[in-house]
Amino acid sequence: MAIRNWRNMFALVFALLFVLGTSSVLSAQTARAETKIAVVDIDTILTSSKAAKSIKKQVDEKRELFLKSVKDQEDKLRSEQKSIEEKRADMSKEDLMKKAQDFEKRRIEARNTLQKKKSALDKSYSKAMNKLTETITTVCKKIADEQAIDLIITKQNIIIGNNSLDITSEVMEQMNKELASLPLE
Repeated sequence: MAIRNWRNMFALVFALLFVLGTSSVLSAQTARAETKIAVVDIDTILTSSKAAKSIKKQVDEKRELFLKSVKDQEDKLRSEQKSIEEKRADMSKEDLMKKAQDFEKRRIEARNTLQKKKSALDKSYSKAMNKLTETITTVCKKIADEQAIDLIITKQNIIIGNNSLDITSEVMEQMNKELASLPLE
């Protein structure tokens, strides 16, 4: 009879451990199920928000002016080079060398000026896009706090997911309210 009680006791302890183990696994699954996750399509916001469109418009306008400036500089230098070549026969060798050196100096200065303008435009664009990205992060944090979202991930990092997790439209709406345009510096 002692053996039988020992077996019953062992079965009872095993059952108790099984129930406790199962409940801890279930509670871990419940904890995971309570984690609220959301998804944001950053690329869409970086291209379709009002601020992003504002940046793109300004960059396009400045790039157009930049290209016009490049064309004007090239035309001016070509004209000057043609003039030097036409007067070549009438100039002394020293005058020709001086004109050629002056021309080369102006050509280099023009190239450096254009490179500086391009660099400044690139820098302005980068600053504006960084500001836009910071604002996206701020808006996402605000939405996460308001909706008790534990984790927000980018759509680009998801292979399969439920569309109900997507908060891109909410982020876009708040972005457009908070940052309708962003001037380039």
